[in-house]
Amino acid sequence: MALEERTTIVTPAGTRKGNGFLYFAVGALIVAVGVMAWMFYSGETKRPASDSAVERAAGAIGDAADDIGDSARDATRNIPEPAPAPAPQTAPLAPPN
Repeated sequence: MALEERTTIVTPAGTRKGNGFLYFAVGALIVAVGVMAWMFYSGETKRPASDSAVERAAGAIGDAADDIGDSARDATRNIPEPAPAPAPQTAPLAPPN
């Protein structure tokens, strides 16, 4: 049979081992999440539906499409009329030999 060795650690009376730092860290994280949530909502509980990011993006895309259409229309208005092609030159007729 194997003998087991046991080690006994004696700590002075009045000292206590605990998880004080762990409790502090968890509390700090909870406070940080609360502050960030308040900043995100900026104290508002309801936002108007017209302020959603999707609607703002859709409006911006629609405006960009309108601008492109206006630019294309302006470009077609500024095209000069094409000049007629010059008449082909005929070779001078050589006298018969």
